[in-house]
Amino acid sequence: MAMQRNSYNRAERDSRDRDNNSPVRKRVRALDPNDIVDINNIDVLRRFVTEHGKIMPPRLTGVTAAQQRQIKKGVRRARNMGMMA
Repeated sequence: MAMQRNSYNRAERDSRDRDNNSPVRKRVRALDPNDIVDINNIDVLRRFVTEHGKIMPPRLTGVTAAQQRQIKKGVRRARNMGMMA
């Protein structure tokens, strides 16, 4: 016998799973989506690195994919030059 698929869509599932009293969390953005990351500015790059020296993921920092690539490049260059641990 074939299995039946649930015929409800994602919006119905999300509204059913989420408690109606809880507010929807807004993403906290560390940078404006239109800003360009200066890879030579070490103070800005340190905001996107943990205490252990790992680059934070964009889902935590709220940066765009292009900004995350610029941050990654800047942090790696700063590490190679010895400006960051």
